[in-house]
Amino acid sequence: MTADTSDLKVSAAHDADIEQLFDANGPLATAVGGYRPRHSQTDMAKAIAEAIVQQKTLIAEAGTGTGKTFAYLVPALLWGGKVIVSTGTKNLQDQLYLRDIPTVRKALNAPVSVALLKGRANYVCHFHLERTLQNGRMTSRDDVGYLREISRFMKTTGSGDKAELSKIPENALIWNLVT
Repeated sequence: MTADTSDLKVSAAHDADIEQLFDANGPLATAVGGYRPRHSQTDMAKAIAEAIVQQKTLIAEAGTGTGKTFAYLVPALLWGGKVIVSTGTKNLQDQLYLRDIPTVRKALNAPVSVALLKGRANYVCHFHLERTLQNGRMTSRDDVGYLREISRFMKTTGSGDKAELSKIPENALIWNLVT
């Protein structure tokens, strides 16, 4: 089996771009305080770029401190088209959306649009909230206070995203009644 020479040229060009982007004097180093190049990060970014360009599947694993996030964000933002990134935790999701993506996007001057998607259990439902307010049976005094707070919040929020309401613990039972 022979490789298409145009694919090899594209891969070589992307490899050179990635080397420059991840260099100690590259745009990532300028954008990120304390940045230091890591060979394993650059190699991973090259493999991801090649998989994107050749529309192949890649399964990559790397240890803590490798720089996995930037290794996949750089090629994804530059050559990925539409990309979905799924995280294991909401904390990692917030870090990615609020810190890492804006940092990489700015460093690369990549004018890409980004959307944060969450499941419906992350949003207060007007119907469920009203039903709970009408029902009035709460299991704890805390829930009564939480319900009042949620009701006030829903009069001012544009999104209904419960993450905006940090006064109520994420594991509070009231969320099951209003989301």
